[in-house]
Amino acid sequence: MTRDDAESGARDLGSLMKTRTSSACKIWLYTWLVTSTLFSPLASAEEQKTPLAGEAFQIEVKGREVDVPARSRRRVTAIDLGVQVIPKGPRTQQVLPVGALFVWRNADTRRFRGTFAGLYNDVRYNIGPERAHGWEAVFTFNNLIVPFGRYEYVEGQAIQDVELKWSYIFAGLGIGYRKALPPGHQDSALEMALTYEPGYLWFDRSKNTSPRFIVPSDTYEGRVHFRLRTDMLDRNFMELAHRGVSFGGDLLYGHRAHWQQWGGVVFDSPDVQKERDYLAGSVYAVVAGGVPFVESDRHRLIGSAYGGIGDNLDRFSAFRLPGRHKGYEWDALSRPMLLGVAFNELFTQRYVITDLTYRYGALLALYPYIRGTYAVVERPRFADNGTIKMQMDSLPAIGGGVITSGPWRTQVEVNYTYNFGIFRSTDSGPQMGGHGIFISLSRSLKF
Repeated sequence: MTRDDAESGARDLGSLMKTRTSSACKIWLYTWLVTSTLFSPLASAEEQKTPLAGEAFQIEVKGREVDVPARSRRRVTAIDLGVQVIPKGPRTQQVLPVGALFVWRNADTRRFRGTFAGLYNDVRYNIGPERAHGWEAVFTFNNLIVPFGRYEYVEGQAIQDVELKWSYIFAGLGIGYRKALPPGHQDSALEMALTYEPGYLWFDRSKNTSPRFIVPSDTYEGRVHFRLRTDMLDRNFMELAHRGVSFGGDLLYGHRAHWQQWGGVVFDSPDVQKERDYLAGSVYAVVAGGVPFVESDRHRLIGSAYGGIGDNLDRFSAFRLPGRHKGYEWDALSRPMLLGVAFNELFTQRYVITDLTYRYGALLALYPYIRGTYAVVERPRFADNGTIKMQMDSLPAIGGGVITSGPWRTQVEVNYTYNFGIFRSTDSGPQMGGHGIFISLSRSLKF
């Protein structure tokens, strides 16, 4: 390929991305206008203030007033199930079922939050006496134990030569501080913590691992983790952000005690001396409010921004961008989501993700929405010589869905997204642009 051909190709790609991004913005705008028009007859009825999460309220059903009692949000046990469908996506993730048990207990001076999914578990426990004036001890536990091999994806293609079994387990201990904030809900607070998290990583070959691939050495890894969570959101009856702001971030420093040369094949050989010590920082912000010049609070705009940057990160310490549904409670908001992407399809040292969602409260428990996303992500790409290099790319996406109540007191969300920047495999080779669908179901349990 000549330099002129390369420059011409780059111009064509840039022009294509601009055209697709412009089309995405137009689709988002037109869908917003059509949605508002379709539901305007419902909004023209007598306006009822949106009930907030946990509060008692009255609703009229077939001409009768029905009282809905208050419920405690301090004690929650729920099961979350779902499926993600990525047509022409990574072979092992074109249809991916997901599930987890969520447990939340809040007694102010003692709080427990746990997500249990079998192979993956994440637990956090905070305790501090009232006389400590917000200071508390923090205990954490996090593990991922996967008995089968995992490989990486580049431009929609599976790089099976680097398939590897790898798992980790971390437990942490530290000090935290918590202060209640307006609007005064049980999860309205500023929460900071500094923990030391000792852990262990272990690796093994898998059936597709290339003989030329050097398996990493098992190692002790110690991490220092600073974490900030701030939540000042009102949430509606369905636990969705209604108004307010939430923001925070994480700063992580890790050190590996035993780290030797690994890798090879198509990826560049890593600098293991640098990888012994790594640094990663991430931030997020979520803002919810009404639509300008519209008095009805049925119409909501929710904007969010996520960013991360690291130094000396590798395949095992890099940010993993989840493409699947992640939930809406106060801590789940801190995790980035890039729809139209398979689960953990992208690993990166740098990313910025912004999105804007318009949501309409058609009924008490019916919330259709549309969402536009623009992301800039460093991801692996094939170079001209067949090797793989990291490159900053844009991944605009547009989609929509509906959140509603389902049978057996469940909350159901159905979402469709088209991502203009993701690569998908076709008979003629990798092509840019792909579809994504997820369906999630959540049900509270009486425990």
